[in-house]
Amino acid sequence: MEAIKNLNEPTGSHRTTIANYIEEQYWPPSDFDHLLSAKLKDLSTSGKLIKVNRKYRIAPSSPNSEGRSPKMLLLEDVQREPVKIWSDDSRTLTRSQVDAELARMSTMTAEEASVAAAHAVAEAEAIMAEAEAAAKEAEAAEAEAQAAQAFAEAAFLTLKNRNAAKLMA
Repeated sequence: MEAIKNLNEPTGSHRTTIANYIEEQYWPPSDFDHLLSAKLKDLSTSGKLIKVNRKYRIAPSSPNSEGRSPKMLLLEDVQREPVKIWSDDSRTLTRSQVDAELARMSTMTAEEASVAAAHAVAEAEAIMAEAEAAAKEAEAAEAEAQAAQAFAEAAFLTLKNRNAAKLMA
């Protein structure tokens, strides 16, 4: 909650941004990524955080929302959150919806287009960072599994050798 509050990003903070903040401020434990994911999920489930487009924000009803009214928070969402054609569930748009979006885009000024492009690039970079973190986590899990497998094999051979020695004696 402290990280999200201090980062004060208008549309919310990505998990990697939150993790970076915590790592800069504190000495997190070795299983920090797992703990952070679990805590963010728990806070979202309990209603203290809202997750929108892979970003976490303090919920309007939360005591940490700094006195801003829920109406003001919703107004901020409308003003700052870019309109997306494709959502995470990859819904199919009708021809009229596509035409309306194209018409809206054709009336954008150069500044509006550059802001929209900057938002898209920032979101893509954040998603790439999340994917890299997930890949690192998967590699670490694979290395841990291989170590566990090697340990199990070594333990099996040790027991096998002990039993063979007992039989010989």
